[in-house]
Amino acid sequence: MSDLLFFIVVFILIVYLSLIVILIRGWVKIPFVDIESDVNQYQTHGFKTSVIICCRNEAHHLPALINALKNQSNSHFELIWVNDHSTDQTQLVLEDSLTYFADAKIFQSPQPGKKQAQRAGILAANGELIITTDADCVPASTWIETMVDFQSRQQADLIIAPVKFYRGKSLFTQIQQLEFATLVGSGMGAAGAGMPVFCNAANMAFTKQAWIDSANDLHEEELSGDDVFLLHSIKKRKGKVAVLKSMQAMVITGYQKTLKSFFRQRVRWASKSPKYKDVDTIATGLIVAAINLLLPVLAVFAVFQSQLWLIFGVVFLLKLIIDVLFLMTIRPFFQLKINTLHVLLLSLLYPVYVVGVGISSVFFDKKSW
Repeated sequence: MSDLLFFIVVFILIVYLSLIVILIRGWVKIPFVDIESDVNQYQTHGFKTSVIICCRNEAHHLPALINALKNQSNSHFELIWVNDHSTDQTQLVLEDSLTYFADAKIFQSPQPGKKQAQRAGILAANGELIITTDADCVPASTWIETMVDFQSRQQADLIIAPVKFYRGKSLFTQIQQLEFATLVGSGMGAAGAGMPVFCNAANMAFTKQAWIDSANDLHEEELSGDDVFLLHSIKKRKGKVAVLKSMQAMVITGYQKTLKSFFRQRVRWASKSPKYKDVDTIATGLIVAAINLLLPVLAVFAVFQSQLWLIFGVVFLLKLIIDVLFLMTIRPFFQLKINTLHVLLLSLLYPVYVVGVGISSVFFDKKSW
């Protein structure tokens, strides 16, 4: 192996290890929040709360979400449904749900796309604090209460809150659970380290004023990305971003049922990355891309230089150890079951997946959803 290749391999490993150490320290730094819930308690904390949920052909998912919202320990919130041009029974399900809530409204999105739907909901909202989730999610019964209580103490412009997958039984769903927990945990850890790079609209909150102030940075030409673009805009303005690490604020969402839908979702997420201007996000993306590109490159070179298989094996093993350290750090919170086979499969497939998603995102049709 040439000295240059050896330097590149060692450099990428050191930088990747440094990133994971930062994420672990950031995760540990975030205080765990545990409130004493009282279903008879009503505290506005001086501000009104609006929950905005955009729906597109979600009639089969909505009953579980509606039931979870009916059972919230804090029922004093404005609920805004936004129907994004659904062609199934979504509108009827939403209309039937109105009787369960003291303050609920349905709006029709003026244009297709989640971002336009959410924009319509936010502009119609009366609340100072906006909480969002997705129609295929189920929040904890103390979700809104915990969010409101946390905001009363933090006075944040944006709150990053946790999301996890339902626990599936198949190998595919369990690997998805690990991958998604790593993604969400990384975003929370980065924010805990003072360098927020990622959040998920499936569970986040922000002030309406912060959203208004960020309106010009939200890239209306993109159908999605309402969450990360908002985060980056608030960060650029030196706004306050807080991380809510609490099981009481957890939102559970559904995994992708097929490899095609999973891959398409990740490509859609990645397709927005060229518009990112945040230095921390770009640096993090480059580091993750570099370590995952390194493995397939070494494998290709090793076909022609068999001595490189040893280097490939060492790099793979070191990356695996580093990744497991992070997984073990977030495991208790996300209630992960660490299976050796699943971790090995994820480690083997992840580099191929990252490269594939990266290439496919360049050709992604941004008008499709």
